[in-house]
Order: sequence, then C-alpha cells, then structure tokens
Amino acid sequence: MANAIVRPVLQSMQQLDEAVRSYIATDWQGEELLQRWQAIRDASLEQLSAESDPLKVPGEDSY
Repeated sequence: MANAIVRPVLQSMQQLDEAVRSYIATDWQGEELLQRWQAIRDASLEQLSAESDPLKVPGEDSY
C-alpha cells in the first residue's frame, strides 16, 4: 500500500486542540477523514481517562 494513510498520534492537549481545529477547517474526504476522526477520538478518550479520578469532587478545584 504505497498511499496508506497513517493515523496521527496526538500526545498532548495542544496537539489535540490543533487537530480538532484542523479537522473543522479542512474538507477531509474518505479514509483520511476517518483516520483523523479516530485520532481525535482516541486522544480525547486517553485524556479523559488520564484526568479522571473516581474520588475527585466536581468543582473542588474552583475553591
């Protein structure tokens, strides 16, 4: 597969934010659209699980 599309790996919140902005601003088509969407989804889920703390009280950081 010479033209295989490689799914980007997003490591930081900044990369995730940039990927979302690019995804919204660009008219991706076909396989590239799917690969970019999956990269954003995977990075979002990874960030969510990294930040989740079952003992944390929502809003406690605002006090």
